[in-house]
Amino acid sequence: MFRFVPLFSALALTLFSIPTAAQDAAALQSYFIGKQVTLKIDMPGSQKGVDLRFNKPSAMDWKENGSRIKQFGVAIHQGDVARITSIVLKRDMMEFQLDGGGFGTAGDDTSTTVTAKPLEKSDYEKDLENQIANTDDPDKKADLQRQLDRERARRERQDSQNQHQAQIASQQKAATVAQNRATGGSRFNLRWSGSVPPNLSPDMVKQLLSPYVSFAEVPAANGTVATNPPAGNSASELKRGMTLNEVAGLLGQGKQISETVGDGGLKTQVYEYSTPDHHVQVTYVNGVVVQYTISSN
Repeated sequence: MFRFVPLFSALALTLFSIPTAAQDAAALQSYFIGKQVTLKIDMPGSQKGVDLRFNKPSAMDWKENGSRIKQFGVAIHQGDVARITSIVLKRDMMEFQLDGGGFGTAGDDTSTTVTAKPLEKSDYEKDLENQIANTDDPDKKADLQRQLDRERARRERQDSQNQHQAQIASQQKAATVAQNRATGGSRFNLRWSGSVPPNLSPDMVKQLLSPYVSFAEVPAANGTVATNPPAGNSASELKRGMTLNEVAGLLGQGKQISETVGDGGLKTQVYEYSTPDHHVQVTYVNGVVVQYTISSN
């Protein structure tokens, strides 16, 4: 009978840890989400973000971070103000997501290549090849060969045009992906061996991130401290990290044109706004601006 005691103890510990972890996640989300921070380092434009491994002498692998920035570009620059948009607690890591968490999550098209499928031989071309193979008349064979050469040249010209169009489409797609990476935010991945420390508090997280993030309140332009960006009446004052309500105070009530919910529960909304001088389209993730375009009326 006693041989089962360790099993029961382990099961009880596991069951007890589930609500504790959920409570930790809820407390961290309640404290952090919506707050603004100032970055002390450049953040890569990818959902891979920056890995901090607290089972190693140095949590930051600067070579790895430099490689990701080289590959994906910078989404949030050193000195930029970013808004915390999500906290995700997993078994052995915590995701600290900024301005949407980074481009490249499920549903994001990260491919930059458009490939043109080679044209297959037409029935006409196949028929000509068959006739040439089955005729012994030299004059007829020569005439059929001229027709076949023209048909092959037509197919090759069309293939060349398709390849050229694919190259242009690839360049356009690469530019779109680069723009999405630059405006899609980034994240810190806090990693431990085995499991996340129990009772992980906001103060502990702030201490772990302090070499890379400043949690001090963001100063406004007039020197006072402001939790939110100042309101105004110009589209030029629109900034990434503003909330939906702040944008409404700046540009008025907009028109929602789309809404999607990703696998991780992140809600993405696209709004349109009109001012006397500008037309503005804003993309929000969980109610926070991650991307916008401004065009003149």
